[in-house]
Amino acid sequence: MKGSGSGALNTSRLEEEHRQGRAAGEAVFPISPRPCHRGPSSRRGWSGRFALALLVAGCSPAAVDGSPALLPDGGGGAPAAPPSPAACDASAADGVAVFASSVDTGAPQAPGAPPYAIDGCLLAYVAPREAGDASGALRLRDLGTGEELLLAPAAETPRRPALAGDVVVWEATDQGARVVRVRRGGQTQTIRGPFDHAGEPRVEGDAVVLTGWLTADESGDTDVFLYELGQAEAVQIASGPGQQRFPDISATHVAFADFSEDPDGRFDEDARDLADIVVYDRRTRRAVPRPREGKQSFPMLGAGERVVAYLEWAPFHPEPKYEQFDLRIGDITAPADGDALAASIEQSSRPYVLPEVRGELIEWVERPADGNASLRRRPADLSAPAAEVPGLSAFELFGPSASATITVVAARSPGGELELRGVAR
Repeated sequence: MKGSGSGALNTSRLEEEHRQGRAAGEAVFPISPRPCHRGPSSRRGWSGRFALALLVAGCSPAAVDGSPALLPDGGGGAPAAPPSPAACDASAADGVAVFASSVDTGAPQAPGAPPYAIDGCLLAYVAPREAGDASGALRLRDLGTGEELLLAPAAETPRRPALAGDVVVWEATDQGARVVRVRRGGQTQTIRGPFDHAGEPRVEGDAVVLTGWLTADESGDTDVFLYELGQAEAVQIASGPGQQRFPDISATHVAFADFSEDPDGRFDEDARDLADIVVYDRRTRRAVPRPREGKQSFPMLGAGERVVAYLEWAPFHPEPKYEQFDLRIGDITAPADGDALAASIEQSSRPYVLPEVRGELIEWVERPADGNASLRRRPADLSAPAAEVPGLSAFELFGPSASATITVVAARSPGGELELRGVAR
């Protein structure tokens, strides 16, 4: 595998940042601390003297242990049971400036994935790039206190963050190769495995799922790998001819897109593309295909243990694919031909970002060719029609990411900065 992600990575840059008072692991305060509501015994934000070297999802104070942002592989030692996530105000995310190169330069930073993720009181986001940088740095913010931690410098081109409790995963570039980083308990490591390079990570509690490229060819064979926290390396859970990609994970299942039936065996801008969703049971270690005519991809697990949602193009689909697609949802244990249509979605231009399926809601950005963009949501059980989330129609919208109580979406007014808006769920 290319790039081991050793603790020596970018040492000189981190030392320089440390001399400037901005080293990874130190707290910074770009906004005033906000309260993290905890019910009747609500307390105000913790003192800025506490660093976020050990940041957990309960908005708790961090121990000052001097941990750098990047430590040698194999680290661990996080509490086995972090506090339950606190309920933070949705407005705590308002005004956080983010970087999304598909808006800023016309080239997608990570197609289909927003450069931010939220869970509990924690927000991981790629900050705006600075002069001379191609990307922004990846930061982790406690929405209850306003404190931040630098997770990865801009030089690593961090992208596709995902959060579950106190575990953060993301894609990065290490010595020219794509890698997946995971941070837990104040330590960061690169996930190793029997692959050339890796990407497209998702996380759920105790495990990370990712796509592994078996060769250096970006269009080549890929398999799906599962990394359980604390293990030496990721293990292969899905293989076959062509590409298996875009996995998602829940406490009980993994779902991914299987392109083995595709004429060229890979995901690309090809109107002949074919794919099915496959569901892998983490307990039985059995993978079950869900065959359906046409192309299904980008599965999403998040609306309950027995529910899977995905994007569908059938029997014909436009190029680029993100401009128009159906969102379907169904029972994991039932045949795919019974899956219900949740929405027919139009995104007439970039940026293209996936819908969000979390808890009781499905959310997505609608961008018709002849109207304003809107954030729309619908109950995951489809018990009511889709409705527009008010207050966002005047903005250019990127895409949603959601916790149990907050949805964040990047929004920009004409000529303005790309900033997050928080919406209560």
